[in-house]
Amino acid sequence: MKTVKFTREDFRHFTDNETFERIVDVTTIVEFLDFIHKYGDTNAIGKPDGTVAGFNELYGDVLKVASVLASSGIERRTNVGLICNNNYSFAVSALGIMAYGCVATLLPAHLDEKTLFGCSKKYDLTAVVYEDGLQGKMSLIQTATALPTIAISSFYAAKVTAQAGLLCSDLKADDDACIIMTGGTTGRSKGAVLSHTALMAGTLNGCYAMKRLFGRTYYCLIPLTHVFGFIRNLLTSLYTGSVIYFNNDKRQMFDDLQKYKPDCLVIVPALAELFLNLAKAYGMGFLGGKLDMIICGAANVPPYLITEFFKLGVVFGAGYGLTEFANMVSGNVIGDRKPESVGMLYPEQEAKIVNGELWLKGRNQMKCYYAEPEENAAAFEDGWFKTGDLARFDEDNYLYIIGRLKDVIVLPNGENVSPAYIESKICELNFIQDALVYESKNSLGATILKLEVVLRQSVVKALGIEQDKLYDYVKSAVDRVNETLLDYERVAEVVIRDKDFDRSPSMKIIRPRKMY
Repeated sequence: MKTVKFTREDFRHFTDNETFERIVDVTTIVEFLDFIHKYGDTNAIGKPDGTVAGFNELYGDVLKVASVLASSGIERRTNVGLICNNNYSFAVSALGIMAYGCVATLLPAHLDEKTLFGCSKKYDLTAVVYEDGLQGKMSLIQTATALPTIAISSFYAAKVTAQAGLLCSDLKADDDACIIMTGGTTGRSKGAVLSHTALMAGTLNGCYAMKRLFGRTYYCLIPLTHVFGFIRNLLTSLYTGSVIYFNNDKRQMFDDLQKYKPDCLVIVPALAELFLNLAKAYGMGFLGGKLDMIICGAANVPPYLITEFFKLGVVFGAGYGLTEFANMVSGNVIGDRKPESVGMLYPEQEAKIVNGELWLKGRNQMKCYYAEPEENAAAFEDGWFKTGDLARFDEDNYLYIIGRLKDVIVLPNGENVSPAYIESKICELNFIQDALVYESKNSLGATILKLEVVLRQSVVKALGIEQDKLYDYVKSAVDRVNETLLDYERVAEVVIRDKDFDRSPSMKIIRPRKMY
């Protein structure tokens, strides 16, 4: 059974030697802070009041977090919850909790007070750090437990007179750093425990295969409680001495793009689709005028987005990631040549295909799901993590994700069908924005494959198809795709949707449950 892996050197040719040599290894969050502290007063993070904190200010505020945790009697190497919106305070608090030596347990800001109370129990929290505006969500924890709850405003009011001993001096690479909730389209969320070295490996992986890396300008639209936002958008930005601004109001997004003029965006495909349509309609200046790189993931990336952004002069890097692997597993910046691939495995990982399923192991691998013995037993085998993703490698060892093992449809004749594979073939049609294939019944009660599609309206309009002929046009194109599929993979019924699919917080389509 072939094992696939790449080394750090395999990525050298994507950039110049000087830039490549600046990508140096760090193994703990304290080492990370020492590394970025060298950027001095260079802009680091935009703040809600319109000012921008430099790296020196960021470092000083991290020390304040550690100081308050120490004075509050919080024991090191315990789990501390953090609930905060996307902003400077989230970054300061998360870094401070980890650097103090606690495990930052990232709690999505949309959770209600009952769910937060449940999380405080499930994750054995010893304290909860909260944004002042979210005080109302703390009421049940504050009345029903003895947990210390610490308002983030108290950090900024702290006086730090001595730095020695505030940050944990004996952190080990394998110590727990953070707990990040998994997302997905089915099942309940689990907490993935990432060590310091896994977190740092994920951060460094975001640096590889970028021609221009340091001193960029990012604009963050992904929740920092999501592994993609926390590691690739925030930590990699800081590691590379870049500045990152946050969206605090979706209504201000396009004003922000004009104001901040980002040159790199880390986004999900649904946003990439929106930005592409706007760029085509109004020009790249509508997105700020400086954008030359997009990192896209968290859901399936249609090849259409990749090729169209390349035409606009924007390198579009699609990738594959897992919460369980500190987000960054693979990335593809040659999408103009291999648009269907999610790219090369980042260094210090190994992969193999077992019965069609992708198995991984590596430095960026999570330690476990927190307090989930049955889930852990099912997920690991001989040190390998079973991703649940159906995959293949091509002759250059570039990775392709075919679908999810749990989504496989077993037909009455015993044949196994991967709906995601069929959807990917349908989405190669440039007028199809998104597709969903699932098992259904026809009027005679026979099992069939049904397809629902959302059309890419800008392309449909350019094609000049009359409304009364649209369905026949789509059905004819789908029939041509059917001819390239095996008999049992062919869809029998097509539905054109007039609204988007239901989606998870990470913008993945939520698949319907089988109802019969």
